[in-house]
Amino acid sequence: MHTFLVSLIVILVKNIHTQGIVGKPCTLNSSNSSGLCQPLTQCREIRDEVVFGQKLPQTCGFQETQAVVCCPKPRRPGYISQRKCREYASYTKEKQFCGHNIAKRMVEGRPVGRNEFPHMALLGLRTWEPSTLRWLCGGSLISEEYILTAAHCLITNTFDEPNLVFIGVTNLNDIDDRQEFKIANNIVHPEYSPSSNYHDIGLIQLWTRIKFNSFVRPACLNADFDIPVAKVVATEWNRTENAENSSEDLLKVTLDIADYELCNNSYPATSRLKNGIINDMHLCTRSGNAQNNTCQGEGGGPLQIYSKNNPTRCMYDIVGVASFGKGCGGGPSVNTRVSHYIKWIEDIVWPENNE
Repeated sequence: MHTFLVSLIVILVKNIHTQGIVGKPCTLNSSNSSGLCQPLTQCREIRDEVVFGQKLPQTCGFQETQAVVCCPKPRRPGYISQRKCREYASYTKEKQFCGHNIAKRMVEGRPVGRNEFPHMALLGLRTWEPSTLRWLCGGSLISEEYILTAAHCLITNTFDEPNLVFIGVTNLNDIDDRQEFKIANNIVHPEYSPSSNYHDIGLIQLWTRIKFNSFVRPACLNADFDIPVAKVVATEWNRTENAENSSEDLLKVTLDIADYELCNNSYPATSRLKNGIINDMHLCTRSGNAQNNTCQGEGGGPLQIYSKNNPTRCMYDIVGVASFGKGCGGGPSVNTRVSHYIKWIEDIVWPENNE
């Protein structure tokens, strides 16, 4: 501790001649990221590193009796997601497989191509006595070890929480490229309540990190409220028009983004929805034909748009997470809007990048 204090004093004395530097840009040597020169007392991140981590600060100079340090700029929500999206796009090598075909409606759901949605995950519960396997929800791979899903898939009164994840599968009986992972942590949004339809979003952390290939690759996250297209793609192992049978194939459908007023009028205030549909938190979808909306199958599946722009061509942006609805043809389906929760997601999934 004595040596650390002496080193800190030496740094401060060396920079005592530097004046008028507060607010000037700087670059953090540790991360090569942008920062601003700020008094040490006004930069919590660096102050905590000095006090608790005993790390020497990177100084810009000295103002009167106070050190001026290179303080990280507050990061913009979505910045990390966009950067990681470009990184994950680099794993796309088989460009000829990145197109997608539009399905007309989910009640006649069309099976997806073999590696058309490499981020799609299936959440299950494996019990050992007696040995059974029950599929519970869908999800989206968004990094090497995290799955994005709905909170109601992780907290429920009807079944135990999931304990395994399948990725790289589009048919439940196909094991050729399937990867199975155990779950390390189920993370529910702190404001979610099982008695409410708000903040229905959660994350799953896997025990082991995933190695990407043609059939397994993360999706990107949409950080903007405005969605640049009028149609989105839903994928899930949904119930077909015959509600007695669930599909063994991953199905897809193209849906219209529903008008907020229409959606809000379809879901009057209840004990589970006290403030009705909240546009910032919810994203509603419907088929072009009101009688052909998605069926209310497992939740947690992605609502996505297709990126045609370089350098993220062949990637999907997740705009919503399937939350609740009224069953087949019963009205608009409601999804959790991902952009509202982007900072919460980034803080958990990529904490080392919180610049």
